Amino acid sequence: MNINLFIKSYAKDFWLLQIALQTIKRNVTGYNNLILLIPEKNKDTFDTRDLPERTLVHYVPDEGNGWLRQQYFKMTAHKYCFSEYIMFSDSDCFFTYPVNLQDVIKDDKPEILYTAWDKVGDAICWRKPTEAFIKEPVSHERMRRNQMCFHRSTLVAISEYEPNIEKIIMGSERWSEFNALAAFAFKYEHEKYKWTDTAEWTYVPALAEQVWSHSSKAEGASETHLREWIRLCESVLKCFGINMPA
Repeated sequence: MNINLFIKSYAKDFWLLQIALQTIKRNVTGYNNLILLIPEKNKDTFDTRDLPERTLVHYVPDEGNGWLRQQYFKMTAHKYCFSEYIMFSDSDCFFTYPVNLQDVIKDDKPEILYTAWDKVGDAICWRKPTEAFIKEPVSHERMRRNQMCFHRSTLVAISEYEPNIEKIIMGSERWSEFNALAAFAFKYEHEKYKWTDTAEWTYVPALAEQVWSHSSKAEGASETHLREWIRLCESVLKCFGINMPA
């Protein structure tokens, strides 16, 4: 099974990315290539000396709103990935236990979790842009955890469905790349995926833990977010067999 792992990063997250890459080296197997997108303007400050095996770095133009731009790159990841499957990760996602990506996809169907809108809290904000993209009501929120995986053919089909995707995303006030991808897959390629309602789902650990840089004390996070930041840092240190300093 041919799987590429895809990460788009930028300068502010490079310190997190270097940790994430080390957790990939230590704990992740079963992928063909790690596709890493770095802004051209940050090329000179990105350290390439200790990357995981089979890492392919692409230096890309990164103009405009960075939050929207990285979503555009994810929705057009097929331009950089030529594997059957594309799994998305982020600079702040750390793989703290061994995982073989070949074991993640069952019967050639990546699993996508979904939850009714009235149960997703603040994530209700993704409903309007998703429905605008798919041009009809969307019943569920489908960005329920990290490391979402899609058939490359889905991204190719989206580029044909909406040739002006860059203009649409970059002109948006709000966008949700994975809700857009999953809503399209649900409508047009339903049989290619395993769809699981979280209301009937038995919890399994995520492939990676996410550490948000804005949850640190330096970023002025609340005490609640700070405690979560510390807990996740402890998980990362344990990944490398290091005890959390007292």
